[in-house]
Amino acid sequence: MIVTDSMVVDKPYAGMLQRGGLSSVSAVLYREGDQLAAWSRTTDVIRCDPQGESTSIYVKRYHYPTWRHRLRGMFRGTLFRRSRARSEYRALKQMRRLGIQAVRPVAFGERRISLFVRSCFLITESVPDAMPLSAFIQEFGEHRGSPRSIQIRREILVSLARQVRHMHEAGFVHRDLFWRNVLIRCLPGDRFEFYFLDASVGRWIRMRRRREDSIVADIAAMGAAAPHFCSKADQLRFLLEYLGVKTLDPENRAWLRRVQTQSDLLRPSELERLRRGRVFSQTDAEPIDVG
Repeated sequence: MIVTDSMVVDKPYAGMLQRGGLSSVSAVLYREGDQLAAWSRTTDVIRCDPQGESTSIYVKRYHYPTWRHRLRGMFRGTLFRRSRARSEYRALKQMRRLGIQAVRPVAFGERRISLFVRSCFLITESVPDAMPLSAFIQEFGEHRGSPRSIQIRREILVSLARQVRHMHEAGFVHRDLFWRNVLIRCLPGDRFEFYFLDASVGRWIRMRRRREDSIVADIAAMGAAAPHFCSKADQLRFLLEYLGVKTLDPENRAWLRRVQTQSDLLRPSELERLRRGRVFSQTDAEPIDVG
């Protein structure tokens, strides 16, 4: 069997990865990391703090340890084509070129056995003082009844709706836009900004009509867990801000029914995933006081 390694590094980060001992495929695949951020049977995420550097990085590794996993990956397009790590690297690069706020990709790498992906990885720059929206909302839910929490929740929903609308207006669809794939960062004055991640299946589609189904899927993913943490009024406020309207006309209501149907299908598995807590998380942020 022929084993081949390949790695692409964003030039500004080449020195940092070299100094941090992450300049080769083997070094990344066997790195233990400073913190285990997430794991599953075939995926793990570690946080690394290279000595002497002010920036932390996250390494997300995909493993296909058996031929069964590799063959499954082949049917998903990894034979002869890009791996999941390569796809996400390119998607994040494209999002940033389009002016969409996404985490910055640093590098990706692949190890192949006879053209089949054995392992691959994506390295991204951390976002200081940020945490996954899913984790933030779960902590925030404990204080949802206070007057300040109501104000903060409204600001979050309006800001998030605007950023999602900007992404779609730029022609990009994420296609995995669950709360766990959005980072939230608190700004002064109870304001918030968001960064998108885990966009391996995302793509830029020029024609609005051609991307309409993917837009519906994005909004449905956003709403999968919403009923358990947001009121109906909150959810409606998000949708009105996203659509840029004050009331829903018949066309918008028909569109909303499509969104709700997909959200209902996604909800059980997404809530179970949130319950288990095995998601890509950054823990740099301090919990916000919403009492």
